[in-house]
Amino acid sequence: MSRVRRVVLIVACVCVLVLVSITYSLLQLLQPVELSQPIELYISHRTSVSAVLTQLEHHSVIRSPILARIAVRIIALQKGTMQRGTIRIEPGTSELAVLMNLFAKRNLQTVTVTFQEGITLRRYADIAAEKIGCDKAEFLRIAYSDSLRTARGITSATIEGYFMPNTYEFYRNTPAHEIIAKLLDEQDAFWHEVASTATTTLNRHQTLTLASIVEAETPVDDEKPRVSGVYWNRLKSGMKLEADPTVQYIYDIMYPHRSSRRLRFADLAIEHPYNTYKYSGLPPAPINSPGRAAIRAALAPEAHNFYYFVAKLDGTHTHTFSRTSSEHERAVAIFRARRKAQKIDI
Repeated sequence: MSRVRRVVLIVACVCVLVLVSITYSLLQLLQPVELSQPIELYISHRTSVSAVLTQLEHHSVIRSPILARIAVRIIALQKGTMQRGTIRIEPGTSELAVLMNLFAKRNLQTVTVTFQEGITLRRYADIAAEKIGCDKAEFLRIAYSDSLRTARGITSATIEGYFMPNTYEFYRNTPAHEIIAKLLDEQDAFWHEVASTATTTLNRHQTLTLASIVEAETPVDDEKPRVSGVYWNRLKSGMKLEADPTVQYIYDIMYPHRSSRRLRFADLAIEHPYNTYKYSGLPPAPINSPGRAAIRAALAPEAHNFYYFVAKLDGTHTHTFSRTSSEHERAVAIFRARRKAQKIDI
């Protein structure tokens, strides 16, 4: 056999072997993954391709890590960067489809979540766990950690009040630390936008504390500046705030697993720094997460001479405001008569 024919034969054999290897590899990649139930894989902005492949290998989604890495490199040349978010892998999906889905944005699992005004940190944790799928215990651990407050420059004992209520879109299974960062960043951005509108001498923490009381007192945005004005008048005059929501907060943190109930006179005597019936000034920290309208109202309270208010109970969710205690007593008498007639337990 001539030398030329020998070289041709070797080249042909090599080509056949390469073709067989490619065919075998493709057949492997086209095999369905061995899953008994769907799994969801979260990919953060810090997750590398290598780390994702390691996770897939751990879940027995890929059989040959070397082959998977070669395939991903080829896919990346065509599709670009790997997507970030949560990818759902169904039983029966081929290994190749799984690898390609890492680069396909349409396959990301997202959820829309609403955190309402006036809810507490623990309620945030409940909603995040239920709707997004994060670990509730981890959420609370981070939220109450000293390191988080230090990193954010929050000097109080808690970050209660520093989350911004809003409707957000998250990837499913987003970890707790990313959710918390988003909620804090949202309020930071809003604060920098509105801080210059302040007409009081309160700092940010004090403003948020006042705003949280306002948020708890009225659901009517147009009324929030007037309610804020009442408490601002009391603060300036040295009166106790005597805000029922702060006492309700004491009850809620002391008995977190019980449903809220109507306050009793005995509750107003509870020895606790949040009891604004016993202690003058603002409580130590916010009692909930105030929304935008409440924060604006705390920054710029309405200027007036009202020192008291009580619910009207006329279906408007608004209040009767009074300048003197005698005016307030008459308004309270109307409130009690309406409450009795309507059999309302508040």
